[in-house]
Amino acid sequence: MHTSRSIPLSLAAPIVFFWASGYPTGALGVAAAPPFLLTAVRLTLAATVLTAIALVRRAVWPTGGGLGHSAAAGLLTHAMQFGGCYGGMAAGVHASVTALVISMNPVLTAALAAVLLRERLSRWRLLGLALGVLAVLVTLGGQVAAEGEWNPAILLTLIGLLGFSAGGLYQQRYCGGIDLRSGAAVQTAAAALVIGVIALFEHGHVTHWAQAGISVVWLVITGSVLGVSCYLRAVAVGGAARASALFSAVPPFTAVLAWPLLGETPSVAVVLGIALATTACVLGTRTETRAPARV
Repeated sequence: MHTSRSIPLSLAAPIVFFWASGYPTGALGVAAAPPFLLTAVRLTLAATVLTAIALVRRAVWPTGGGLGHSAAAGLLTHAMQFGGCYGGMAAGVHASVTALVISMNPVLTAALAAVLLRERLSRWRLLGLALGVLAVLVTLGGQVAAEGEWNPAILLTLIGLLGFSAGGLYQQRYCGGIDLRSGAAVQTAAAALVIGVIALFEHGHVTHWAQAGISVVWLVITGSVLGVSCYLRAVAVGGAARASALFSAVPPFTAVLAWPLLGETPSVAVVLGIALATTACVLGTRTETRAPARV
């Protein structure tokens, strides 16, 4: 049976920051280049960097079934997630709304983990998940009220959510014995190949090379390399459900970062969402203990 520990703050904090910064940076990127082209370039560069790291560190490379499982996890975690998110943002979904949808990952992952992996959900973790949902609803409600409408392109973002949740569980179930460094390289390379093929049939062109280039570099370093590596480590330490609980804090912090980057001023709903999401993170990642059995 899979056992898990609490995720330390030194690992949780970078994950929240890296993911939160990726949404406004991605919005800037898709405003300057076609979304699937941007995603393909990002994943290709990330795969190159991760491969170099794995080779330098003499990581053991997956073979046979392990290679196939790594590729499948990459298609879910990277191709579906980033393709859906960037496609949605290019179609008009705001960065903060994208972050809110993806932050439903803890709820979906925990539910799937309970059914598929038979993980136990304690009262505290259930409360943390409930607060995470409430944080999303409060912040999303404020966004919808401000904009006065719901963008149907959110369906693309929902595809990204599904891929992210399924990818975390697949990683936990089938990739536990694979070296994180080489596994991340294989996952990213497989996703880059698929998204690259899709980009061949995409319309549009780069309108601002400097903005697109800076966005890609930031996304590669903080997202595809550092962010994904930290997330995979968190899955290995605490399990997919507990690791995904960290993303309850991403939407409000995304809104805060979007203030200077995109000119979006945080609302009262965002401030309340920060408080709820932070509490949800604490509860969702806390250590669970059991009373000793009596003899």
